[in-house]
Amino acid sequence: MKYRFVIFDFDGTLADSLAAAVAIFNRLAPRYRLNPVADLEAARATPTRTLLKQTGVSFWKLPRVVRAFQAAAAEEADRLRVFAGLSAALAALAARGVILGVLSSNREDTIRRCLRANGVEEYFAFVVGYPKLFGKAKALRRIMRAEAADPADVLYVGDELRDVEAALKAKVAVAAVTWGFHAESLLAGAGPTYLIRDPGELAGLV
Repeated sequence: MKYRFVIFDFDGTLADSLAAAVAIFNRLAPRYRLNPVADLEAARATPTRTLLKQTGVSFWKLPRVVRAFQAAAAEEADRLRVFAGLSAALAALAARGVILGVLSSNREDTIRRCLRANGVEEYFAFVVGYPKLFGKAKALRRIMRAEAADPADVLYVGDELRDVEAALKAKVAVAAVTWGFHAESLLAGAGPTYLIRDPGELAGLV
């Protein structure tokens, strides 16, 4: 077995939440004097830090915006769908004895409600909600310590540039998926271990 642990990001990786996320952000924009996302394809080709600047989310506003966004996203949790093909991939990985987990900037309760609604919560040994957008490398290290996992045994799966950067910083392999938020060209330029275009490819990595 190549990887004993496969850890997933949530939004845009497991959950098809992009449309809902953009709608929530644009609803919150007037309250926090932000610039709404008008061109989704342009946003998908823009690194997160740059996009935050373009939309007016300053360092000082970020914690408040994140809290408000997560509260609104929690209301959508039961209606979100897992991407087509992922349920089968998760079942195949779990059947092989791979330990599955979630590490996301979203809240744990929101993540679990979505997974439960889609009938896949049972596949995951742990779910970690880590609210700092750019702190996932630290969170990955904490998970590895808690699970007594060697970095060589871990694969992180995400859909954003910051997911790739965090995994590389934590010295674990990373599979960047192209069905989420960031465009394939942006992800490829970050140097992920794998670039995945179809959920069925995940089982082949383990």
